[in-house]
Amino acid sequence: MHLTIKTAKGFVMQGLSYKTLRDCKLKGMRNGGWRLLDKVQRSFYSVCMAYARLRGSIVNPHLVGLLRELIERIRSTPRIRALKAAMMEVDRVAPIYLKAGVFNWAPQLYRWLQDESYLIWLGLTKLNMPSIFQT
Repeated sequence: MHLTIKTAKGFVMQGLSYKTLRDCKLKGMRNGGWRLLDKVQRSFYSVCMAYARLRGSIVNPHLVGLLRELIERIRSTPRIRALKAAMMEVDRVAPIYLKAGVFNWAPQLYRWLQDESYLIWLGLTKLNMPSIFQT
């Protein structure tokens, strides 16, 4: 999937091939991740795909880094985004609940915070909440 290139000084560079970029874009279009990018990011990605098609791969470390960030966003599914949002919320509230002793009188809450189904529900609720109320 990734092209490894050894330079004259012995450094190993990871390149992104056209096939890799095309496959990631297709996956992102299927799972809805492509819509998360704004126009500039989508244009940048498309131009990089065209360049990789002409040149074989992209090996510039700066461009590869930017593209990897976009690929991570593109390949992210709603479930993964929900779990990330839930974990951020759990990291925020768990110390508060622990200090206040909430887990002593509500032990079921501690089990909920470890249940994947509850975390997905919490994350989806957090993601769909109007931004004015988010902390």
